[in-house]
Amino acid sequence: MKLLRNGLYLLALLFPYLIIFASICIVTNIGNIMESIFNNNALYVLAVLIIIYVFALICTIIQVILNSISQKSSKQLLFINMIIKLVHIPAYIVIFLFGLLNLITIFTAGIAIVLMILDGMAIFLTGLIGLSGIIRGLLEKKLSPKNAFVYGVFQFIFCVDVISSIVLYKKIKKAEMSAF
Repeated sequence: MKLLRNGLYLLALLFPYLIIFASICIVTNIGNIMESIFNNNALYVLAVLIIIYVFALICTIIQVILNSISQKSSKQLLFINMIIKLVHIPAYIVIFLFGLLNLITIFTAGIAIVLMILDGMAIFLTGLIGLSGIIRGLLEKKLSPKNAFVYGVFQFIFCVDVISSIVLYKKIKKAEMSAF
């Protein structure tokens, strides 16, 4: 877990949970956060989420660059990717259910669309992390170019990304074991 210690993965890890927190604040005004900080304006909350996302994207891009420069193994990078994607599962379930509830009336359908876009943004963050591990696996000759391309695309597809990250980690781990 040394790779998580540098903190650059932290915002990518927490982003889906920040979406849930923002949704709860908008709906329940927990602790008067909406009134005291956001002046009861959901667009301010959305703006803050977008600012946090941009910062998370910058941190993730920096981490991808550092991963390409460093000598960390593809196994380490893909393990972190798999853990982050597995940790996101509960958040995606809650966001999906909240979005589903918002589809009940036409007046709140826009919220469901915004949640879907925010989910896509979160998947893009973790997809970049997975992509850095795939590139490292390609450079280590543990993945063929064709497999690297397929797994790279899978990193950005909802639900497929989680399954792909698990399969990919196991494949790289097996390739590393057979090398010894």
